This record gives sequence, structure tokens and C-alpha cells, in this order.
Amino acid sequence: MCSPSHPNQRRLRYLRKLPLEPMEYCQRWVKADPARGYRKVCINALAEATGLSSRTIGNWGANFERRPRYVLHILRQADLLNQIEELEQRDQVNLSLDLLCE
Repeated sequence: MCSPSHPNQRRLRYLRKLPLEPMEYCQRWVKADPARGYRKVCINALAEATGLSSRTIGNWGANFERRPRYVLHILRQADLLNQIEELEQRDQVNLSLDLLCE
């Protein structure tokens, strides 16, 4: 097991606290043509990441400016998990806890 002061743990702890706006999340993870149905695909991705209904998310405004603050932290968590999943798919990371400390 790694110590609490390991550099990777400090980095992850810092990143987890950074907010991530809905538009930023969509820019990173929505692979759709911005000219054709992008907002709908973005709303669906946000609904999947947050567990909220797409109708609720659609009511946050054109650029999601009326979103609740807590959502920013849920989206950061989802972003980090998506990054880990991508690394795992490329066999660049193994989710064994022992490997996180190397």
C-alpha cells in the first residue's frame, strides 16, 4: 500500500477538487458534430455522468449557466474516471492498487 504523501495521490487529490463546467465536460467527452444535434448528445452525456434527468439538465440554460454548483464536482469525478477508463482500454494502466503507487 502506498503512503498518503505519494506524489500521484497528491495530484489526484488536487484534481478531484477542481470544478469542471458542463461545457468543458462535453468538449472533452462528446464526439458529435457541433452543427448537428450536439446539444442533445451533450445533455445525454451530462445526464449519464450526473445521474440527473436530461430534462433537468436542459433547463440549465443554453450554456448550462444555471447548473447547480455541486454538479461541477460530479463532472470532475466523471472526467477522471473516463480518463482512467481510456488508459485501461489502451493497457496503460491496471486498476490494481499496488500499481497506483509505483
